Amino acid sequence: MTATTASSVPASQQSRVTPMRVAKVVVLLALLIGIPPLVDSPFITRVFISALMLGTIAAIYDLMIGYAGLINFGYAGFLAVGAYGSALASFHYGISPWAGLLIGGVLTGAVGFVAGIITLRLKGLYVALMTFFTGEAIRYTISNTPDFTRGMQGLSTAPFTDILGLDFARENLLNYYFLLLVLAGIIMGLLAWLVNSRIGLAFKALREDQLATQSLGLNTTKYKLYNFTIASFLAGIMGAYYAHYIGILSPTRHEFGVPRTVEILTITYVGGRGSLWGALFAGFLLIGFQEYFRGLGPWRLVLFGSLLIFVMLFARRGLAGLKKYVW
Repeated sequence: MTATTASSVPASQQSRVTPMRVAKVVVLLALLIGIPPLVDSPFITRVFISALMLGTIAAIYDLMIGYAGLINFGYAGFLAVGAYGSALASFHYGISPWAGLLIGGVLTGAVGFVAGIITLRLKGLYVALMTFFTGEAIRYTISNTPDFTRGMQGLSTAPFTDILGLDFARENLLNYYFLLLVLAGIIMGLLAWLVNSRIGLAFKALREDQLATQSLGLNTTKYKLYNFTIASFLAGIMGAYYAHYIGILSPTRHEFGVPRTVEILTITYVGGRGSLWGALFAGFLLIGFQEYFRGLGPWRLVLFGSLLIFVMLFARRGLAGLKKYVW
C-alpha cells in the first residue's frame, strides 16, 4: 500500500512548490504581519489573535475529520488538557510557560493516545459519542477538583516570560500576536508536510474507504491512532498558548464544552474539509462575523449552526472550493 500508492500518484497531483504558490504565501504573510501593527488598535489585534488561533485549531481538527474521517465531539476537552496542563505546571511548580507549551502538548497527546486506544476500534456514531463523553469527563474532572485546579473559581495563569528582549506583559498584545503567528506557521507547515507524506496518503485512504484500505493490508487502527495522537498533541500546544494569553481559565461550557467544539467544527466545515488552509480563512471570516453580531449573545450559535447546515447542504467544499475564483 505505502510504496505502491505513493509512486502511483501522478506528478500533477503531488504537492510541489511553484512561483504562484510562493507568491500566495508571501501575500498572506504580508497581510497577517502588516495589518495589526499598521492599524495599531488593541481591539483589532485581539480579533486577529482570536481568528488566527481558532483557525489554526480548526486546521488541526481538519487533520482528523477532513483527512482521516475521525469525528471528535469532545475536542474542546482536549484543548482544556493542554491549557490546564501548562497553567497548573506554572501555578504549582513554577515551570516556565515556554516549557508549558511542550508540557501541554505532551499531556494532551498522551490523553489522545489513551482515548484513541479505547474509542478508535469503534465506528461511526459510537466514536462521536465516546469522544464527546471523554471531553465532558475531562471538563467535569477539572470542575470537581478545586483543591488542585481551582475548579469553577478560576485559575490565574502566568504570562509568558520575556525572551529575546521581547516583553510579554499582557498589555503588549502585538508580541502575543507575533508569537501566535510563529506557532501557527510551524503547525501549519507540519500539517502540510504530514498530509502530503505517505502517512497522509494512508489517512486519505481511511477517509475514502476504510474496508478497502484494510483489504490492502493497512492497519487502519494504527493509522487512526497516529492521526488522533498527533492532532491531540498539536491541540494541546494551542491550548497551552491560550491559557497564558487569556490570563484566567475556567471549565465552563463555552470555553471547553460543546459550544467551543461547535465553533471549531463550523470553522472547519466552512473552510472546507481536507483543505487545512481553508480553516484559516474561515477563522477570520467567522470571528469577524461573530464580533459583528456580538450583540445577539447566545443567538450567535444559532447563526453558526445555520451556516454549518447551509455549507453541508449547498457548498460542501467550503471556502476551499472558491479558491479557483479568488486566485
